[in-house]
Amino acid sequence: MITILFPILSLGAFLPLSPAFEKRSVELSTGISMRYVEAGNPEGEAVILLHGITDTSRSFYPTMEHLAALRPDLRLIALDQRGHGGTSLPKAANCRKAPEECFRPSDFAADVLAFMEVQGIERAHLVGHSMGTAIAQVVALERPERVSRLVLIAGFASMVDGPVLRDFLLGDRAEGAWKDAFVRKGLRFPEDVYELAPVDADPEAEKWMLENWVTDPTADPEYLAAIAGETARVPLGTWLGAARALLSFDNRKRLSELTVPTLVLWPTQDNLVPRSPYQSDLLASLKRAAASCRTSYVFKEYGTRPLPSSGLQEDDFGHNLQWGPSREVSLDLASWLRDGGNPTRDHYSADPENVRRVVTTKGKAVLIEVPAKNCPATQSEEEGEGEFIGGLRQGVVLMKSRARFRAQLVVPVSFSKYR
Repeated sequence: MITILFPILSLGAFLPLSPAFEKRSVELSTGISMRYVEAGNPEGEAVILLHGITDTSRSFYPTMEHLAALRPDLRLIALDQRGHGGTSLPKAANCRKAPEECFRPSDFAADVLAFMEVQGIERAHLVGHSMGTAIAQVVALERPERVSRLVLIAGFASMVDGPVLRDFLLGDRAEGAWKDAFVRKGLRFPEDVYELAPVDADPEAEKWMLENWVTDPTADPEYLAAIAGETARVPLGTWLGAARALLSFDNRKRLSELTVPTLVLWPTQDNLVPRSPYQSDLLASLKRAAASCRTSYVFKEYGTRPLPSSGLQEDDFGHNLQWGPSREVSLDLASWLRDGGNPTRDHYSADPENVRRVVTTKGKAVLIEVPAKNCPATQSEEEGEGEFIGGLRQGVVLMKSRARFRAQLVVPVSFSKYR
C-alpha cells in the first residue's frame, strides 16, 4: 500500500474569473438566455457540467482546470442553469406565483438539450452535482442517444420530503426569514420577490451563506467566498422554484430504465444526501437497470470517516465534493470519460491533521462495480445476497455484504451549515 499526500491547491486564480473561463451567452429555444464557460478542445468530445441548486458554473472551475490538463482532447462546458449565475429566469406567466412549475428537473433538462442543439453537439458526457444529477438523469432517460456517459456527484434518485430542502433551505430561510423580511416591506410573496435575491432581504446574506450554506472545510476559503457572493444574488424565484420542485422529484422507478453507463461519486460526510436513504435508493435503482442488461455502473466512495454526530461535515469530504479534492475528482473523470473507462483504483480522503490535504492510498478504492455484461443472472438473488459485485480488479476494496453497506451512523438532523 502506498499513501501519497497532496495539498488542495489555492484557487485564487479563479477569482473572479480566470481568462480561460470567460462567460459566453447563447439564446435557447426554451426562452432562456444562458451563460456558460468553456475550456479545452473546441472540436473534442463534449462534457457538460451541471451544478447544484443555487450554485453557478463556478462550482466546476477547479475541476475544469485540472480536467483540461489531464484530457486536452475534451471540450469542457459548465452551464449557469436557468435562474442561476448570469442565466435568465424563466418568464412564463405562472412562474411568479408558482415558481416550482418553472424549475422542474425536466425544465432544466430541456435547457440542456436546447443548448446542445444550438451548439451543434450531437452527443455529450454529462457530469452533474447534487441537483445537477437529477437533471442529468432526466436527459439520459429522455434522450439516451444524446448521452455518452453519465457522472453523478453526490446524487440521488429521489428527494421527496428531503429535510434539508424542506426544513432548512425553505422553512428556515426562503419561506422563513427572507419571506418575513420581504413581507415587512409590503411585498407580496412570492410574486413580488421573483427577481429579488437574499441580499435584498438580508444585507448580511453573504455572511450567512459562508456560515451556513456555502461551507466546506476541505475547500479554499477564497474560493468559497466567491461562490457565496454569487449564491447570495441568486433570485428568490430560483431558490423557491428549484427547492420546491426537487421535493417532488422521485426517479427511483424510472431510473431502472437507464441505458447510459454511470459513475457515482459519493463522499462519506455528505449531510444532504447521506448513505441512507439516498445512496441506498440510488444504487437499488441502478442495480435494477444492470440486472435487466440495460447499463453498467460504478459507485466510488470518497473519504474514510463517516458523518459525525453533529450531522455536519467536519473532517472529511462532504456534499460539494468537487470544491475540495477537485484534482482527484478530475482524475476519476479523466479515467471514466472514455469508451470502456473506469475510475481510478485509488482511494482519496482528507488528511485528519490538515483537511485541506488529500490522502491518496494507491489501489485501495472503495468501489461497487456492476458491469452490464454480467446482467444475465447466473445465480439467484438469495445466492448473491452476500456480495454486491464480482470480478473487480486486484487491489480494490470490495464491499462484501449488503449489511456492511447499510450499516451507518444514524445522526440527529441539524439544519445549520447544510449544503
